[in-house]
Amino acid sequence: MGFGSFIKNQFYSTDLISAQEPVGANQPPTRRQIYVNRLNKGVNLGGMFVLEKWIAPHMFPEGEDNGKTAEFDAIQAALKKFSGDANKVREMWETHWSTWISDDDWAWLASVGVTSVRLPIGYWNVDACSFIGSTDFDGLDQIYHNSWDFIQKYVLEKAIAHNIGVLIDVHAVPGGANSADHSGISTAQGALWESNKCQVKTLRVLQYLAEAVKAYENVVGIQVLNEAPFADDWETQRSFYLKALHVVREINTEIPVIISDGWDLPSWIDWVKKCDSDAGTPVGLILDEHVYRTFSDKDRNTAPRQLIDEIEKALPNSCAQDVDVQVGEFSCVMDGHSWELNNSGTSREDLVHEFGNRQCALFNQKAAAYYFWTYKFRYGSGGEWGFREMQEKGCLSTGFASNKFPSDRAPDDNYYAEQYHHAAQQAIGNHTNYWNSQDGNRDWQHWRFEDGFRVGWLDAQEFDKFNHSEIGRRAAWKAARTDQHAAEKGGSDLLWVFGQAFDQGVASFLEARNRAFN
Repeated sequence: MGFGSFIKNQFYSTDLISAQEPVGANQPPTRRQIYVNRLNKGVNLGGMFVLEKWIAPHMFPEGEDNGKTAEFDAIQAALKKFSGDANKVREMWETHWSTWISDDDWAWLASVGVTSVRLPIGYWNVDACSFIGSTDFDGLDQIYHNSWDFIQKYVLEKAIAHNIGVLIDVHAVPGGANSADHSGISTAQGALWESNKCQVKTLRVLQYLAEAVKAYENVVGIQVLNEAPFADDWETQRSFYLKALHVVREINTEIPVIISDGWDLPSWIDWVKKCDSDAGTPVGLILDEHVYRTFSDKDRNTAPRQLIDEIEKALPNSCAQDVDVQVGEFSCVMDGHSWELNNSGTSREDLVHEFGNRQCALFNQKAAAYYFWTYKFRYGSGGEWGFREMQEKGCLSTGFASNKFPSDRAPDDNYYAEQYHHAAQQAIGNHTNYWNSQDGNRDWQHWRFEDGFRVGWLDAQEFDKFNHSEIGRRAAWKAARTDQHAAEKGGSDLLWVFGQAFDQGVASFLEARNRAFN
């Protein structure tokens, strides 16, 4: 069996397949394209389909857990409680899935500007348990058989009813991507990277999802796995990601594929850029970075004031790097030892308020998407881990706010036409004057700037028409528009003029919109 899995794994191709362009030439974005490419600001639905005891303790036995804090542990305890009656366990789990997020929750999320949720799932939740054979979850199909149906009914369909996207995050893969209990088992050792069998099963899961999500325009991406470990030798991880990308792209060329940055974002940015270069066009990869300031020894030994002041270093400008980066997880949490070092004279409440808001402000500028960890806890509000409490205390208001765009202030088309005329005239004048002053004898192809500004403004305006969305995958979107411009108007060493103007057009529209509402 091991040798058979080895052979199967070798037959998966690592050839690059380009992604479909995020938008058609000379076309406004479709609703699906806006869902996928907007700045998705949201929250994780942790503890819903991948149990963690600290989030959903009611699904675990009371008393000492002896390190048994994962989904598999809860299932084994429930089977023991119900004397092996799998139907009773299934009913317990299905009740949990169907009640974890209510209609009121969805309405509240939409009201504060959440545009997407990140949904952690396990491989056992996919395709009526087709992939649990020879894993820890083997034999539990009677319990999980309906779980994909519950994902569709209670997440995908509920979300789209509120214009909210869903990122399908394969949080738990066979063998585990790391040794944490969110892999589904407390004894996980990150076996995925050394097991052909686990890799083949994961690739089959991704194949199923690539086809299944086509039916939902609000699925904004497929995340291959959660939190790959740091590796000095990336060969195994890179090979696996290439296979994962290939199996998805053979079926679905639209959906973004999200991979972990393995806690080394600069190196993975370089690798994604190489993939795009080797393919000749973007392959549709997004890097997933988790921004926490509470787990490392360095962070635990740093005072809150310094952690806050250093937060701007957490992300590079993804558009400038030509690679889109999402923040799959962040929180307002700092370690207890950090708080012991607080001698700033500022209260914890005020520091947390600043910490959360500065993170959101940074992500608005530099990330393709960002998701707070996490939305709900069975007991209590989660404190600085809890999205709702942090939002209601104003700690995330630079990212999430109720009634940010009051309908009685909505500008009409005449307003935007006038604002465009003035903004374009000023931007074109500034650009022309500057570059002519640098070399008055050179043809700077200023018409490219005019084109770029116009396209950037119009794209931003089209996104805004859908619940005031903004372009999020700016690297991919601008690359597509620049390629389309070059195909229509001809290539040049001055294509950067179009790209620079595109950015200014987007920014100018957002400034005009925000003036109207504020």
